[in-house]
Amino acid sequence: MTTQLTSITRTENYRLVPPSGTFEIDPVHTFVTFRAQHLVVGRVRGTFTGVAGTINVDDEFLTSRVEVAIETKSINTLFPTRDDDLRSPDYLDVERFPHMTFRSSEITELPSDQWIVTGELTIRDMTLPVDLLFEFTGAMPDPFGNLRLGFHATTTISRREFGLLTLLEAHSGNLRVARDVEIEIDVEAIRPL
Repeated sequence: MTTQLTSITRTENYRLVPPSGTFEIDPVHTFVTFRAQHLVVGRVRGTFTGVAGTINVDDEFLTSRVEVAIETKSINTLFPTRDDDLRSPDYLDVERFPHMTFRSSEITELPSDQWIVTGELTIRDMTLPVDLLFEFTGAMPDPFGNLRLGFHATTTISRREFGLLTLLEAHSGNLRVARDVEIEIDVEAIRPL
């Protein structure tokens, strides 16, 4: 097993990077979670379960690319009434905009085995630049003849910039409402060995 692991790992600029190739995101082992302030007193946590996409790892890691689509109707905050509200035209408008998308444009190396992947995030009809702080968590063959990669990423986006705050402010009586949503992503992606 050690020999096989050695043959699939590589280093670039003295750090471990994924092996090259085209990898499909495994939706069963990929988790997109978020946390946002609820009114002024608490936080709501939730997930999106419908995730698909491709990670193209180039021979030169910094020129790699990522494309992801998330089904907006797959939002789950463990409260059906709130989920229906978030799916409505007041927020995600899932009938008109069934997917949120992210397309990377650049990867920048940081210290401590971290990188920034910069790209465009589209929510509803709004597309804005977003930076994700990410780390590569490893590569491993699985029992089914695939090579499996792992990544962990975080970012923060503005609800106001994406037009998702107006109604919430009205419901709170214009009290101070946090603009930001914290997002955490754990990805496994696979390709045949």
